[in-house]
Amino acid sequence: MTCYTCGDQRRLMAVKLAGVLNGIEFLEVRDHEESVADLRQRTLVVRLLLPVPAGLDRTWIALEGGERIRPVAVEWAKAGTDLTGSELGLIDGYDDPATLLVVRTARWGDFSLYTLRLRTPGTTDPPTGFDPLLAGVPFSFKVECPSDLDCLQPCTCPAGVHHPPPIDYLAKDYQGFRRVMLERMALLAPGWTERSSADIGVMLVELLAYAADELSYRQDAVATEAYLGTARSRISLRRHARLVDYRVHDGASARVWARLLVGEGAVDVPLAAGTRLLTRVPGVDDQRLEKDTRDYERVIDAQPVEFQTVHGALLDHDLSELRFWTWGRLDETLKPGTTSATLRGDHPALRAGEVLVLAETVSPSTRVAADADPRRRFAVRLVEVRASKDPSGTLFDSGEEDVTEIRWHEEDALPAALCIAVDGIETAVAWGNIVLADHGATVAGESGDGEPLGAVPLSRLVRVAADCDDEGGRIPARYHPSLMQSPLTRTVVHDREVLATAPFTAALEAELQGSASKDGLQALFAAAGIAQIGDEAIVRGSGMLHSLSFGGRAWLLRENVTDDTLEVLEEWESASAVRSGDLRSAAPAVTLTGEEPGGAGHEWHPSPDLIASDGEHRAFVVEQEHDGTVLLRFGDDEHGARPPERTAFRATYRVGNGVAGNIGRESLAYLVGDENDVVGVVNPMAAFGGVDAETGDEIRRDAPATLSIQERAVTTSDYAAKAQLHPGVEKAEATFRWTGSWHTVFVTADRRGGRGVDAGFEAALRAQLERYRMAGYDLEVDGPAFVPLDVSLFVCVEHGHHRSSVARELRSALSDAVLPDGRLGLFHPDRFTFGRPVYLSTILAAAHAVPGVESVEVLSFQRQHEPWSNGIDSGVLPMGRLEIARLDDDPDFPERGVLALTYGGGS
Repeated sequence: MTCYTCGDQRRLMAVKLAGVLNGIEFLEVRDHEESVADLRQRTLVVRLLLPVPAGLDRTWIALEGGERIRPVAVEWAKAGTDLTGSELGLIDGYDDPATLLVVRTARWGDFSLYTLRLRTPGTTDPPTGFDPLLAGVPFSFKVECPSDLDCLQPCTCPAGVHHPPPIDYLAKDYQGFRRVMLERMALLAPGWTERSSADIGVMLVELLAYAADELSYRQDAVATEAYLGTARSRISLRRHARLVDYRVHDGASARVWARLLVGEGAVDVPLAAGTRLLTRVPGVDDQRLEKDTRDYERVIDAQPVEFQTVHGALLDHDLSELRFWTWGRLDETLKPGTTSATLRGDHPALRAGEVLVLAETVSPSTRVAADADPRRRFAVRLVEVRASKDPSGTLFDSGEEDVTEIRWHEEDALPAALCIAVDGIETAVAWGNIVLADHGATVAGESGDGEPLGAVPLSRLVRVAADCDDEGGRIPARYHPSLMQSPLTRTVVHDREVLATAPFTAALEAELQGSASKDGLQALFAAAGIAQIGDEAIVRGSGMLHSLSFGGRAWLLRENVTDDTLEVLEEWESASAVRSGDLRSAAPAVTLTGEEPGGAGHEWHPSPDLIASDGEHRAFVVEQEHDGTVLLRFGDDEHGARPPERTAFRATYRVGNGVAGNIGRESLAYLVGDENDVVGVVNPMAAFGGVDAETGDEIRRDAPATLSIQERAVTTSDYAAKAQLHPGVEKAEATFRWTGSWHTVFVTADRRGGRGVDAGFEAALRAQLERYRMAGYDLEVDGPAFVPLDVSLFVCVEHGHHRSSVARELRSALSDAVLPDGRLGLFHPDRFTFGRPVYLSTILAAAHAVPGVESVEVLSFQRQHEPWSNGIDSGVLPMGRLEIARLDDDPDFPERGVLALTYGGGS
């Protein structure tokens, strides 16, 4: 159907309502409704406003237009009332046939527009009684052809052509804007020629130029900060990076193991969390400082590096220095990889969970204390402490000797040998009373209750309602307070799984003070699936964190003051684990206290962002600039709570961050406190973990690369790669298996040092892989298939070499241990992994490298108990995809591989 558009449509309505003149209302082309294919698009049904005039035939009709097909002739034209027979079907569905005009054309037209025009025969004038504008109508023969366009054309009027004044849009500063405005005024008001700055007109121009300069700067600044590549503000870079899920880190504070020195006879000396430790200052010898003393003021004026203890502890003089027990051996060395030792005497205060520093105090070579190697100091976390006795006693006393067996965390296995005795001279000791401290000094303001940040300002702007449903309202004022001191301390948090919780009652609190009855803790540990606590269990600790030792194991108890509960955490992490941690999860050490106008006070805590926060969450985001300036951003009542107006905030925070805290060993010298039993502090080892904040260039470089990081595991190689991100995994392989109802991914892990895949490691690896696991796939972790080897060699020793010496060196070179010089034995577990074959040439090369070996004859080189796998001829023993070769040569476990060596020659 073809209708009028724009002004013609309005004209049609006006004429139709008047009812005086006739005209064309619409035109319809019969196409798909036509049963005769030859007649399609050849019948035009024209509706008039009034009845068809008598005598109107084809001579009254003209078809104009067309491009490829023209002209289009008219065969006949009849009024609706003149149709007879089959012609009546042409107007089926139309009412009032008197107003219908049916036109039959000689052929159909092309895709262009045509115009049907009514005219008086022999002239170009419209018929008498017809409106001149409505005597013709444009139409298309292809109106029913498929089209994606709407046939109704919008009624729009083209905008007028605007000729803007010639303006120099390159003007971006005050002088440029002033010149442009004065030039424009010279065109608009030629009679105004005054250019004196005292003139009111010039003054207004200069005022507008100043405002334009300010606005131009703001526009440029916004455009600059709108893109990652051009942004100069660190806050802008942080927000851009967050859009691609890249968390910018602001560095981390350094940590250090501090050794507290306790007075003679002191027992269970409490050390509170947050105890201040300061580095040495020349001229001050007293190691324990009290506030408001002269020595304290001298040390503070020298601006030392300050550390604070992370957790509370109970100190004991008996743990100050622990001597090793060598069971009568004059020479004794703790080899690399050792995780146990024996201490002289009984030490009731020593419990699982404590940290010891094993230190060389006398040089094994010179027997001089000053020559002791300070690099041979190792922090270890005890996992088992057991009192025992040596029935043989000492050389001078045949009675029993009290000893203490200790075992520490596998991750704290000694990385190098530690000689503890040479010719009966003790060369190493174990230091106790070790506490972890991190870099940062507390800022609490002059009154001690926090640094004032000012109050939330009142709203001054009002938003006008946009429609009837919008009530408008006041626009909250911006409140972005800043901290006065910097750099803000960022601490790496080690999250631990909460196994069980219980209400923190007064009776339960009493249980944490010592070794009283543990009835209050029995149900708590039973809920966590942990063995029942015996009467010998001891609770140690101070502050919010406690250590509970029982059954040779140590557990963490944490007082959660937020909801008055006691939490049972996992076992103590290793001492080496505190060196690791995700920098991007380092938490800012700042808390806010907000006092609302009504007197109510609430604590506000930092959050990485407010995306997942609701309107009730009292949290804020810490944002830091390149110069260390720290700004605090609050929520908007949708993502995070908005602080009420006139709320006065006070901040308590710590300053000290980055590499400045990586102090050297024995740098700590002062402890601030009034506890008389604590006489000093020293750090046996250098501080570690202090990292400066990311620079702007690093953010621009690394943030876009986040998009290419694979955050899901799809193929087996993906699962293997993600498993190898675990610090304890040397290599991993993955296998897809159909287990009956769904697919299961079996991840086979080769642990460092050949350790087994125990329940704890399996749980940790599963937790790491869970974020990458695809939906619909189950996940299992298992260990590799170890292949024990059977190797037999006949070694001919050169003349002039002792056979026993060569044998000792050869077995050491072919062992699975870490050699005294730090090298790995040929069959150390870390030398072999999945599918790696064993080459006979490697064994022969290692044997011939031992001084005194003249020749080697291979008698056996095969898989254990598989003689058909003999590889002497081929020189290689291949391994399967999940197999790892193993040769421990342990007489207690021959099933782990056997190395048989026979010798000839030598002396």
